[in-house]
Amino acid sequence: MPPAHAPWLGRIAAAFLAASFLGGCTGAAMLNKPLPQEALATGGAGPISHGGYRPLGFKQNSTPEALVLVAFSGGGKRSAAFGYGVLKGLRDYPVTLDGKPQSLLSMLDMTASVSGGSFPAAYYGLYRDKIFTDFDKDFLSQDIESYIWGTYLLPWRLGWAFTSHYGTNDRMAEVYDDLMFHGATFADLESKGRPFVSIDATDVDHETAFPFMQDQFDLICSDLTSYPIARAVAASNGFPVIFTPITLKSYRPDCGSREPAWIRADTSSDPLDRVHQEAEIARKYLDADATKWVHLMDGGISDNLAMREMLNIVMVITGEETTERKFDLTHLRRIILISADGQAANTGQTAKERDLSSLGQIFSAVSGTQIDSYNFETMILAKQVIDKLQDAVKTQRCAQGPIAADGRPCGDVQSFFAHLSLSGVTDPKEREYLQRIPTGLTIDKPDVDRLVNAGQTQVMTSRDIQAFRDSLK
Repeated sequence: MPPAHAPWLGRIAAAFLAASFLGGCTGAAMLNKPLPQEALATGGAGPISHGGYRPLGFKQNSTPEALVLVAFSGGGKRSAAFGYGVLKGLRDYPVTLDGKPQSLLSMLDMTASVSGGSFPAAYYGLYRDKIFTDFDKDFLSQDIESYIWGTYLLPWRLGWAFTSHYGTNDRMAEVYDDLMFHGATFADLESKGRPFVSIDATDVDHETAFPFMQDQFDLICSDLTSYPIARAVAASNGFPVIFTPITLKSYRPDCGSREPAWIRADTSSDPLDRVHQEAEIARKYLDADATKWVHLMDGGISDNLAMREMLNIVMVITGEETTERKFDLTHLRRIILISADGQAANTGQTAKERDLSSLGQIFSAVSGTQIDSYNFETMILAKQVIDKLQDAVKTQRCAQGPIAADGRPCGDVQSFFAHLSLSGVTDPKEREYLQRIPTGLTIDKPDVDRLVNAGQTQVMTSRDIQAFRDSLK
């Protein structure tokens, strides 16, 4: 007589057989494409290719006196809701520049994002003010975790288990595309112009941040223009263990010996030199034997505040890499970097317990330590780099003489750093409540509303943003 559990084994086997059959319809995940030969640059100066979605491909902003940067942190839908609230706050924040009233959001030049923060950043970059009418229904109110459970438990969604080149995060990229992005690529994002949106993931092979911008794709001789935004967001949000990596192919041999001028210009051997460090990382991608594939996971692993790539962009703006890549900063007088930080606080609750035994506790402790341990140092570095940008602006302006081209004193340059976070919520009970909302992709509607309100309030009450606004007069 067969054992009592045999029917269950039969059902499981049938489910996996069905998944195997259906998985054949899934096929391999979409891969990135090589750079078109006509896009490859000629001559030794500048980047590997011309055109494409990159910071230096954008014209000076329409308000050349000010540079406004926003970094959206990781933290699942909690950070997405908080970051969305920050955008609403920036939309409602009035400023006056050259006698003309406008919103602070209209002055936004660049954003960087990781993990949950990439949802509002990418959505705003693609749809602009439509975010204020549709983002709630398209994402915030969606039960995203039901799609995750379905990926693992529904037999007709188990194709990833039997298809070597299609994983769980490839499936989630399809979900995000269906819900929000509808086939949009970086060509669509480029056509929108300002602000530039840097969606950042982590290269788990080389243990470094990997931004979705053409300068980075140049290193693997690949075309970002045709790449789906949904896959970039999925990579940025690809939390380890739960999701498989998003994989990119390197076409480096197609680019021959081409390499960016700023890497060739690097002659430093100082391990503490930031440009040299970035050049050393870039050389790993330029080595076709060392990097054949790039495996991307959650951007929060390398930088959960999304500010390190923003700082690299600032490094480019200052022309620190090579003179061919220098912005005209002579009209710039005000700079602000805003950190939209929706991370939860580490309460240290497990330190009160004898045993740290559950898988959830251990996973949370290890991942939290990995993701959050360098945030304070990152903020210090951010302030230093913004101050350095301020000095670079002064140098350019004063090279023309004590009075700059705009008729103002050349040294009239100020920079500001505004850290907006749940820890900045003034009401202690509300702060504790918001910080205890778990990191996940499904949050109850009342909690979403409270997080959005917190983001708006942080903007409206920020002393640093107020100081920036007052300095524009």
